[in-house]
Amino acid sequence: MSETHDRSSLSGFLNRLFGWKLIVLFVLVILVLFSIIVVQRARAVQSEYNAVVDQVAGIHDVVLQDDIYALSAEDMAWLNSEFRLLEERIDEIERLSELPAGAENHLSGLPWIEPRYAAGVETLQLGRMLATAGQTVSEIGQDAVAALDDTGIRYDPENDAVTWLDVLHDREDDLFAALGTIDEAAEQRQRIDEEYLRQGIVDRLMQIDEVMDQFDEQLELAEDFPLAYATMGAEEPIRYLVLFQNPAELRPTGGFVGTVARVELHRGQITEYEFLDVYEVAEDYADQDDHRVRAPWPIREYIRSDHLQFQDANWWPHFPESATLLMEMAEAAGWPELDGVVSVQPETVQDLIAVTGPITVDVDGDMREITSENLHDEAERQRRIMREGGDAETLHKEVIELISEILVDELADGDRYDLIESVFLLFDRLDIRDMQVYHRDEDVQAFVEDRDWAGLARPKQDTPTVSSIFANITGLKTSLAMQPAINLQILESDTAGILEGILTVALEHRGQEDGDPFYEGFQRWWVDLDLPEGSSVVQTRPDPSSDPDASDGGAYIVNLPVGEREEIVIRFSMPDTDRLLFRRQPGLTMMYGSVEQAGCDEALEFTGEEDRVILLDGECPEIEWADDGAEE
Repeated sequence: MSETHDRSSLSGFLNRLFGWKLIVLFVLVILVLFSIIVVQRARAVQSEYNAVVDQVAGIHDVVLQDDIYALSAEDMAWLNSEFRLLEERIDEIERLSELPAGAENHLSGLPWIEPRYAAGVETLQLGRMLATAGQTVSEIGQDAVAALDDTGIRYDPENDAVTWLDVLHDREDDLFAALGTIDEAAEQRQRIDEEYLRQGIVDRLMQIDEVMDQFDEQLELAEDFPLAYATMGAEEPIRYLVLFQNPAELRPTGGFVGTVARVELHRGQITEYEFLDVYEVAEDYADQDDHRVRAPWPIREYIRSDHLQFQDANWWPHFPESATLLMEMAEAAGWPELDGVVSVQPETVQDLIAVTGPITVDVDGDMREITSENLHDEAERQRRIMREGGDAETLHKEVIELISEILVDELADGDRYDLIESVFLLFDRLDIRDMQVYHRDEDVQAFVEDRDWAGLARPKQDTPTVSSIFANITGLKTSLAMQPAINLQILESDTAGILEGILTVALEHRGQEDGDPFYEGFQRWWVDLDLPEGSSVVQTRPDPSSDPDASDGGAYIVNLPVGEREEIVIRFSMPDTDRLLFRRQPGLTMMYGSVEQAGCDEALEFTGEEDRVILLDGECPEIEWADDGAEE
């Protein structure tokens, strides 16, 4: 019995020992196979690997250079060839590293070999995806840049060749396929475990990460190309009304409209444009009888007749409302059907002149140099000459037209880098409402509203808004001499879910007693205060006007002599909230703001060069910055 047990134990021990030996032997065989592969192919693989390393570094350096938008068609062609060669080298590395048939199945579960093999395969797959997508994107980029260099952004009837927008439109499917591949590559990158890769490969992955980060914004823009087709006339001409607003006579959307432009775009080019004195359009509108609009109460009361005139139609601070009315009035005045409206503040024009450099304008035989710094003074120079009794054949608005026409020529005939820099400067101005856009196309309008480029009265639907809208109703250019300020005092409330506050809006006339009254004289302001939805006004000082279209905080008439300061004070309640948005009015002289909160010893001060979101969920109010999670 004992002997049988001993034999059985010995047999089990030998079987286990033999089994382990088989496993060890199997592992050794695998290692030998890998060793044979490495020995036979090491030099070839290393050569291809070194070439790939150099290529990734070269692509990295080109893509991450500061002036990436200055890449020429030749640069794009070089990138295309590099991506194609990169794909070929990845193919060769995969071929040289291919395991014997069935060997891959035996790697499963091996603790050292399997994860390293998997990480290597995933890295090669990532490289292939990016090389494939890179070829497509660089090829399209090469053709688009070549077309832009050839045909430009202004239509030339003698050069009706393919435009840059034609290229993007024709290759739309290819472009989106490449973008889809890049998205897949980003997901693939997240799956790669760097722990199992050589440091040299990890370094290359970091360079790839930098390249992908660099293109995040460009990829986001590329995804919106279908909207670009609608806004730039990919298939048929698109027409815009452009409003040049003068903040010296402030109006709700940014200023009195003295000059307008009619611009037609087709296939990404300016095919027609014309700058006009606003009164030319106003006269055409007044000559017809089919379209009439009753003027808002402040205009009827203090400025003009009962009928709204074209030059006053940007009265509504909710820009889509003003824009749709302006389109109707322009079309009634005989214009062709319009697709959109764009408002422009002088700061936008200053930015463009800063890009092109000084421009020279012939004004009554006097060659005037216009810079971004002297634009306002030069634009007003003719009017000042006339007010001082001098002769001026060219009127103020005609100077604006001359400057605008030359600026369009400079940008159209300039280099591509200046053009692209100008586009991004326009984006910056759109972000702070120094430009506003309305488009008839619902998808385009939804896009500009999502980007907060539409001039909405309440920009963020999830954030209660405090908005103070100022309009100069004297007809004089005195607005730049008015300094506004706003203060919100948040009180302790005895009612759950209710926030109580006192809003104070101050207006101070900083003009000079002996100054030109046209620029520094008496001011009369219409001030409309829009409180957060659900607010109730408890008390005001002074009493609001009888404006039937006033917002829930009331509309007020403020008479402001030189050197005087007036206040509007409103006590109100509103639904409790942990954040408030103070909306910036374009064209308004820099607003100084402050928020005081019960229980906090210091007031939060801010300036109004852009919308400000104020957080109220702490002991003291704070500004919400983009870094804190606010949407840009």
